[in-house]
Amino acid sequence: MQTDATDPSFTGLDDRIFMTVIDQGTLGQRIELARQLSQFLGREDAPEQEREQVVPAVLMLAADPDAEVRQALAEGLAEQPGLDPDVLFAIIADDDEIALPFLGRTPALGHWHMLAVLRVGDDARRAVIALRPDVSAEAIDYIVESLPLAVNALLLENSAAVLTRAQFQRLHQRFAEAPEIMEALLARDDLPLEVRISETRRRAARMQQLVVARGWLPANDAGELIADAEETAVLGLLTGAEQSELPAVVAALVEDEMLTPSIIVRAACQGAIDVVALILADLAGVTPKRARDAMLVKPPGAFRSLHAKAGLPQGCYWTLQAACDVAREEREDGVTLTPDDFGRRLIEVLMTRYEALPMRERPGQLDYVGRFAADRVRLIARRLKADLLRAA
Repeated sequence: MQTDATDPSFTGLDDRIFMTVIDQGTLGQRIELARQLSQFLGREDAPEQEREQVVPAVLMLAADPDAEVRQALAEGLAEQPGLDPDVLFAIIADDDEIALPFLGRTPALGHWHMLAVLRVGDDARRAVIALRPDVSAEAIDYIVESLPLAVNALLLENSAAVLTRAQFQRLHQRFAEAPEIMEALLARDDLPLEVRISETRRRAARMQQLVVARGWLPANDAGELIADAEETAVLGLLTGAEQSELPAVVAALVEDEMLTPSIIVRAACQGAIDVVALILADLAGVTPKRARDAMLVKPPGAFRSLHAKAGLPQGCYWTLQAACDVAREEREDGVTLTPDDFGRRLIEVLMTRYEALPMRERPGQLDYVGRFAADRVRLIARRLKADLLRAA
């Protein structure tokens, strides 16, 4: 009796005909059988018992000596969900020409299937998993933790792959010295800000080593120059970040001791008061609102208390207080100052207010402005400092 597995009226299977075709059929007959059985497995109304009954025949076709038969089977099953695991892995283990396109398309691949391929498969199969639009969270974690650079580079090119903050950090730890990974990381829109900052600082340190090693600048000059460039870049990342992202980023940077007093004073001198408030809030262990109120709403004594709780050096107190006063007046006036204009107002406040600030100490405050304000303001502050020192 002839059996057509695609006949919707068929209510029972005699798998002996399948085995006869597999054992004795021509190449064309085996290809046709592979197509028919693929179609049968794709039928939603196919009884589960009959699906299981054809699995041995399908497995034999997946091991057929002729690649054309195996190719026909793989193409027929490529869009079928819920494949028998033995069938799935039999095709995945086939020659690359058959296995890789199937592996990239099949919806039957669950997260544990992906992990199995990643653990025992070769790099070509791992690469396909890394590039799948539905690559699972478990697969991503395994790739990030255990697999080599090439597979991770492909994973980062996959815009559909959703990585956690911890996974991004792990990639930075593992591959900080690999330019292709670092460039791929920095190209990701979802890269956490603290990882960008860590990479900025790492590159700055490498540049300082290079400058000193090649004798381009004395070590002290090189360190000052690179530190200035590094902190400017870090501040640029912080001021350009989304407001909703900043609190978590600042907390992470404070925990990692990556936010130095000089970055805080630099931010203040350039008018980035919101960033300063978040940093001081974290350092002082108060809410951001309480920190902002101490800086911009309450009398000066409130900021002195916040400054002390944050553990900042006493020497920079007046510069930070002056920045708070300029920012308060900026908001009261309803204007937005550029970093240059903010710095000029900062100099004016330092020179004309604060009876408690002795004149002999004002050059020291101008030194902060001369080091950390916007470029045009730095020159003004340095000249004024020199004039005060000569007058003294």
